[in-house]
Amino acid sequence: MGPKGAVLNRLSDPTLPVAFAGPVVFFLALWATLYFAFAGLESALKATARRASTRVVRAWLSRWTAGHSGWSDVRSFASLALMLALGGIAAFAAGAVFIAIVEHFRLTTSSVYQADHAVNAWFQDERHAGFNTLLSAATVAGGTLSMALVVTMTAVALIVRKHLASAVFVVVAAAGGELLNLGLKTIFERVRPPAATAISVAQGYSFPSGHAMGSFIVLGSIAYLLLRQPLRWKVKSAWLAMLVTAVVLVGLSRVYLGVHWISDIAGAWSAGAVWLAMATVAFEALLRIRQRRQAPPTST
Repeated sequence: MGPKGAVLNRLSDPTLPVAFAGPVVFFLALWATLYFAFAGLESALKATARRASTRVVRAWLSRWTAGHSGWSDVRSFASLALMLALGGIAAFAAGAVFIAIVEHFRLTTSSVYQADHAVNAWFQDERHAGFNTLLSAATVAGGTLSMALVVTMTAVALIVRKHLASAVFVVVAAAGGELLNLGLKTIFERVRPPAATAISVAQGYSFPSGHAMGSFIVLGSIAYLLLRQPLRWKVKSAWLAMLVTAVVLVGLSRVYLGVHWISDIAGAWSAGAVWLAMATVAFEALLRIRQRRQAPPTST
């Protein structure tokens, strides 16, 4: 059978529509969840704020601020303190997950080790042509070259729109994440799943997955910048759902193709979350410091 016949057979494979319908359904479900859940939360917070912000309270705050000159400085750093706290909590939680995975993936009696081998064996029995096509494409899209192209295009677009700081943030987050991943691979030196059971080829150590970690950091940084834009929540939630779907597809593809254990993906996402949280907090802190320095002095 020639190449043309092979292509036609792949396109006519009955599992192909099912394979491509899966990410679409996942995206729509995630979009609906994000949109309705957080839109309702936003409305509730606004309603609560309106009820709390009575004229009496506003007048009292005005008198307090007038009588305490240092209070305005405290208020100006309140959002930064909140960002530092949330970023610290996120980094600590993700770091705890990463450490738990590291402590257990080598122990043959641990649930992590057993899950790795169970998932690997299950995917060996559930491979079909349609899923092979979809997830092979996903793994190419999540590779180093593809993510580098995404970072470059995003940075250029941000520079054109005169958002230099955001462009630097995306580049630094991606580059730092790549270096962190290489360092972690060197430290743990984990062997990949048996090559005989894989349907793809991969080089180097296994933990944590470079594809999963790189796509998480790159697409996560883009998602964060989108959330900062003055867009309607319907648009933001759609973009966020699409980016999360892409990250999940890339991570799933590495396990499906047999070149990573499932804990490699979990470790990559948790390590990526630690780095992205730290990079985001640093970015927000630098932005607020710069804004404060550029602000005109208030008259006394």
